Amino acid sequence: MKRQFRVFVPAVESKTLCATLRQWGASPEDLEPLLRLVRAIVLSNAAHRADLTRATWAAGTARDPHHKPRPEQPGALRPLLDIVERVIAELERLPTHRTVRLTRLDEGMRAVFAKARMELLWVRELLRRDTQRPRGRKATLVQPDRVSAVPKAARRRDLVRIVCAEILALHPERTTRPRAARAQAERLARDIIAAIPVLK
Repeated sequence: MKRQFRVFVPAVESKTLCATLRQWGASPEDLEPLLRLVRAIVLSNAAHRADLTRATWAAGTARDPHHKPRPEQPGALRPLLDIVERVIAELERLPTHRTVRLTRLDEGMRAVFAKARMELLWVRELLRRDTQRPRGRKATLVQPDRVSAVPKAARRRDLVRIVCAEILALHPERTTRPRAARAQAERLARDIIAAIPVLK
Protein backbone atom coordinates (compact mmCIF):
# COMPACT_ATOMS: atom_id res chain seq x y z
CA MET A 1 0.00 0.00 0.00
CA LYS A 2 2.90 2.36 0.72
CA ARG A 3 4.14 1.86 -2.85
CA GLN A 4 0.69 2.73 -4.17
CA PHE A 5 0.57 5.98 -2.19
CA ARG A 6 4.11 6.79 -3.32
CA VAL A 7 2.88 6.94 -6.93
CA PHE A 8 0.87 10.06 -6.05
CA VAL A 9 2.51 11.39 -2.86
CA PRO A 10 6.28 11.92 -2.36
CA ALA A 11 8.16 9.21 -0.45
CA VAL A 12 8.60 11.06 2.85
CA GLU A 13 4.96 12.04 3.21
CA SER A 14 3.64 8.66 2.04
CA LYS A 15 5.92 6.89 4.55
CA THR A 16 4.68 9.10 7.40
CA LEU A 17 1.06 8.64 6.35
CA CYS A 18 1.29 4.86 6.09
CA ALA A 19 3.17 4.57 9.40
CA THR A 20 0.49 6.61 11.16
CA LEU A 21 -2.35 4.63 9.61
CA ARG A 22 -0.67 1.36 10.61
CA GLN A 23 -0.50 2.61 14.20
CA TRP A 24 -4.24 3.19 14.00
CA GLY A 25 -4.73 -0.43 12.96
CA ALA A 26 -6.02 0.35 9.47
CA SER A 27 -5.97 -2.57 7.04
CA PRO A 28 -5.15 -2.27 3.33
CA GLU A 29 -8.88 -2.61 2.63
CA ASP A 30 -9.59 0.30 4.98
CA LEU A 31 -7.09 2.46 3.07
CA GLU A 32 -8.64 1.85 -0.35
CA PRO A 33 -11.13 4.80 -0.19
CA LEU A 34 -8.34 7.18 0.84
CA LEU A 35 -6.06 5.92 -1.91
CA ARG A 36 -8.83 6.32 -4.51
CA LEU A 37 -9.49 9.87 -3.28
CA VAL A 38 -5.83 10.90 -3.46
CA ARG A 39 -5.54 9.34 -6.92
CA ALA A 40 -8.67 11.19 -8.09
CA ILE A 41 -7.34 14.51 -6.76
CA VAL A 42 -4.00 14.05 -8.51
CA LEU A 43 -5.45 12.92 -11.84
CA SER A 44 -8.23 15.54 -11.89
CA ASN A 45 -5.81 18.38 -11.22
CA ALA A 46 -3.21 17.02 -13.64
CA ALA A 47 -5.84 16.98 -16.38
CA HIS A 48 -6.99 20.48 -15.39
CA ARG A 49 -3.43 21.82 -15.51
CA ALA A 50 -3.00 20.27 -18.96
CA ASP A 51 -6.20 22.01 -20.12
CA LEU A 52 -4.91 25.34 -18.79
CA THR A 53 -1.58 24.82 -20.55
CA ARG A 54 -3.28 24.09 -23.88
CA ALA A 55 -5.54 27.13 -23.49
CA THR A 56 -2.56 29.37 -22.72
CA TRP A 57 -0.66 27.96 -25.72
CA ALA A 58 -3.60 28.74 -28.01
CA ALA A 59 -4.88 32.04 -26.62
CA GLY A 60 -1.78 33.43 -24.92
CA THR A 61 -1.87 35.60 -21.81
CA ALA A 62 -2.95 39.17 -21.25
CA ARG A 63 -0.65 41.86 -19.87
CA ASP A 64 -0.61 41.88 -16.07
CA PRO A 65 -0.18 45.52 -14.99
CA HIS A 66 -0.81 44.96 -11.28
CA HIS A 67 1.27 42.14 -9.85
CA LYS A 68 4.24 41.88 -12.18
CA PRO A 69 5.29 43.54 -15.44
CA ARG A 70 4.29 40.58 -17.61
CA PRO A 71 3.92 41.57 -21.27
CA GLU A 72 1.06 40.28 -23.38
CA GLN A 73 1.71 36.94 -25.07
CA PRO A 74 -0.43 36.56 -28.21
CA GLY A 75 -0.53 32.76 -28.25
CA ALA A 76 0.11 30.39 -31.13
CA LEU A 77 -3.27 30.80 -32.82
CA ARG A 78 -3.52 34.60 -32.65
CA PRO A 79 -1.34 35.27 -35.76
CA LEU A 80 -3.39 32.72 -37.69
CA LEU A 81 -6.60 34.46 -36.64
CA ASP A 82 -5.19 37.79 -37.87
CA ILE A 83 -4.41 36.26 -41.28
CA VAL A 84 -7.92 34.79 -41.59
CA GLU A 85 -9.47 38.14 -40.61
CA ARG A 86 -7.47 39.94 -43.33
CA VAL A 87 -8.38 37.38 -46.00
CA ILE A 88 -12.08 37.62 -45.15
CA ALA A 89 -11.90 41.41 -45.30
CA GLU A 90 -10.27 41.21 -48.75
CA LEU A 91 -12.91 38.79 -50.01
CA GLU A 92 -15.68 41.09 -48.76
CA ARG A 93 -14.18 43.98 -50.74
CA LEU A 94 -14.32 42.12 -54.08
CA PRO A 95 -16.51 43.84 -56.71
CA THR A 96 -20.12 42.72 -57.08
CA HIS A 97 -22.49 42.70 -60.06
CA ARG A 98 -23.69 46.16 -59.06
CA THR A 99 -20.33 47.78 -59.86
CA VAL A 100 -18.95 45.74 -62.78
CA ARG A 101 -20.34 43.67 -65.63
CA LEU A 102 -19.42 40.03 -64.92
CA THR A 103 -18.74 37.47 -67.61
CA ARG A 104 -19.55 33.79 -67.10
CA LEU A 105 -15.97 33.21 -65.97
CA ASP A 106 -16.30 36.12 -63.55
CA GLU A 107 -19.45 34.60 -62.10
CA GLY A 108 -17.65 31.29 -61.59
CA MET A 109 -14.76 32.99 -59.84
CA ARG A 110 -17.19 34.94 -57.70
CA ALA A 111 -18.85 31.71 -56.60
CA VAL A 112 -15.45 30.30 -55.68
CA PHE A 113 -14.64 33.40 -53.65
CA ALA A 114 -18.03 33.29 -51.93
CA LYS A 115 -17.52 29.65 -50.97
CA ALA A 116 -14.01 30.42 -49.71
CA ARG A 117 -15.41 33.24 -47.61
CA MET A 118 -18.06 30.99 -46.08
CA GLU A 119 -15.44 28.39 -45.20
CA LEU A 120 -13.20 31.02 -43.66
CA LEU A 121 -16.06 32.41 -41.59
CA TRP A 122 -16.39 29.00 -39.97
CA VAL A 123 -12.62 28.83 -39.40
CA ARG A 124 -12.67 32.35 -37.95
CA GLU A 125 -15.41 31.39 -35.48
CA LEU A 126 -13.35 28.45 -34.23
CA LEU A 127 -10.20 30.56 -33.93
CA ARG A 128 -12.04 33.33 -32.09
CA ARG A 129 -13.40 30.79 -29.62
CA ASP A 130 -9.99 29.23 -29.05
CA THR A 131 -8.18 32.55 -28.64
CA GLN A 132 -10.61 34.36 -26.40
CA ARG A 133 -9.30 35.23 -22.95
CA PRO A 134 -12.12 35.60 -20.41
CA ARG A 135 -11.75 38.14 -17.62
CA GLY A 136 -10.44 37.00 -14.28
CA ARG A 137 -8.05 34.26 -13.34
CA LYS A 138 -8.95 30.65 -14.01
CA ALA A 139 -9.00 28.29 -11.05
CA THR A 140 -5.73 26.43 -10.76
CA LEU A 141 -7.20 23.65 -8.58
CA VAL A 142 -10.32 21.54 -9.05
CA GLN A 143 -12.24 19.03 -7.00
CA PRO A 144 -11.73 15.32 -7.77
CA ASP A 145 -14.66 14.94 -10.15
CA ARG A 146 -14.14 14.43 -13.89
CA VAL A 147 -17.70 13.26 -14.56
CA SER A 148 -18.71 16.80 -15.47
CA ALA A 149 -17.22 18.40 -18.57
CA VAL A 150 -16.50 21.50 -16.46
CA PRO A 151 -14.66 20.55 -13.25
CA LYS A 152 -15.68 22.39 -10.09
CA ALA A 153 -13.10 24.89 -8.87
CA ALA A 154 -11.51 24.25 -5.49
CA ARG A 155 -9.24 26.02 -3.08
CA ARG A 156 -6.44 24.20 -1.33
CA ARG A 157 -8.39 24.15 1.92
CA ASP A 158 -11.31 22.47 0.11
CA LEU A 159 -9.04 19.61 -0.91
CA VAL A 160 -7.62 19.42 2.62
CA ARG A 161 -11.16 19.18 4.01
CA ILE A 162 -12.08 16.34 1.63
CA VAL A 163 -8.94 14.33 2.46
CA CYS A 164 -9.33 15.08 6.18
CA ALA A 165 -12.79 13.50 6.19
CA GLU A 166 -11.39 10.25 4.76
CA ILE A 167 -8.48 10.17 7.21
CA LEU A 168 -10.72 10.97 10.17
CA ALA A 169 -12.93 7.99 9.30
CA LEU A 170 -9.86 5.79 9.92
CA HIS A 171 -8.91 7.34 13.26
CA PRO A 172 -9.52 4.95 16.18
CA GLU A 173 -10.31 7.82 18.59
CA ARG A 174 -12.67 9.79 16.36
CA THR A 175 -15.55 9.20 18.80
CA THR A 176 -13.75 9.12 22.16
CA ARG A 177 -11.42 12.08 21.52
CA PRO A 178 -12.98 13.81 18.49
CA ARG A 179 -11.12 17.13 18.79
CA ALA A 180 -7.66 15.56 19.00
CA ALA A 181 -8.52 13.06 16.26
CA ARG A 182 -9.69 15.83 13.93
CA ALA A 183 -6.57 17.90 14.60
CA GLN A 184 -4.33 14.97 13.73
CA ALA A 185 -6.36 14.14 10.62
CA GLU A 186 -6.22 17.77 9.45
CA ARG A 187 -2.45 17.87 9.96
CA LEU A 188 -1.98 14.73 7.86
CA ALA A 189 -4.37 16.03 5.19
CA ARG A 190 -2.51 19.35 4.94
CA ASP A 191 0.82 17.54 4.62
CA ILE A 192 -0.54 15.33 1.85
CA ILE A 193 -2.05 18.18 -0.19
CA ALA A 194 1.05 20.35 0.30
CA ALA A 195 3.31 17.52 -0.89
CA ILE A 196 1.50 16.59 -4.12
CA PRO A 197 3.62 18.16 -6.92
CA VAL A 198 0.76 18.86 -9.35
CA LEU A 199 -1.05 20.96 -6.73
CA LYS A 200 1.85 23.37 -6.25
